[in-house]
Formats: sequence, C-alpha cells, structure tokens
Amino acid sequence: MNEEDVLNQVSIAFEYCYLHDAWVTPLDEALSGIDSNTARLKLSQESKSIWEIVLHLTVWNENIVERVQTKVATRPIEGAWPKLPEHQDAQAWETAKHRLRQSFESVQTLIHSTTMTEINASPYGLADLLCRFTHAAYHIGQITILKQGLWGIKSHF
Repeated sequence: MNEEDVLNQVSIAFEYCYLHDAWVTPLDEALSGIDSNTARLKLSQESKSIWEIVLHLTVWNENIVERVQTKVATRPIEGAWPKLPEHQDAQAWETAKHRLRQSFESVQTLIHSTTMTEINASPYGLADLLCRFTHAAYHIGQITILKQGLWGIKSHF
C-alpha cells in the first residue's frame, strides 16, 4: 500500500469517528435540536455540559492540526476545557457549533494535504492523529447520551 492509499484509509477512518452512522451518531445528528439553553445544562455539578464538550473537542481538533503543521507539542491556547463565552445566547451557540464543524474540516484537510513524513515528524506522529479519532467519537457519544438525559429531565418540567 503506497502513502496515498494509507492517507486515504486514514481519511476514511476519520470520517467514521464523526460522520457515518454505522459507527457513531453523526455529529450533526448529535447536535440537532439542542438549543443554547440545553447546551449549557449539566446533569450534575461535576459533569460537563454539551457546550463545554463542543468547545473541548474543537480546541483539540484544532490542536492536532497545529501540532502537525508547526512540529511543536503545543496545547490548546484556550486550555483543555475552554470556558463558556460570556454571552451564552443562540448566536454564541451557533458560533461554537460552526467552529466545531470547521475543526473537523481542518483535520480532514490536514489528512488530504499532508504527507506521512510530515505527520510522523510532528511531536507524537501518526499515533497522535489517530488518537484524536477515538477522542472525537467518545465525545460525540457523550453528547448523544447527555442530550437524551437532558431531554428526559426537561420533559419533567
């Protein structure tokens, strides 16, 4: 298998972590129907809100692109779990979702525009990129479950 074939397979594997319903709830489906009020609710004091998970997933998707491009073991500037915006209205929620979608597109673009040599020259190489796939699928599953739980709670009000 040549490098182009490998990267094509990596691209397909990435799609399976957020896009294809055979493996996960697709990102758009997981986020559909969630308004800004629901997005910031928590099941407990210790749990994360859907909005917090969206921001977390976004910065780590953006981070892998930065790591591969700069060859530096960076961490997200906003922190691993960015704070919610000051104004948590519908527009801010739409902005957060749009940024998340863009972060997935950026990773996909990275995969299609980068060689295996460049990926492996990044601080943690291909393994770091592949771990992000599991990370994304996990958090999309978490959003899906939280959404179901929050809707169940809201139906009692």
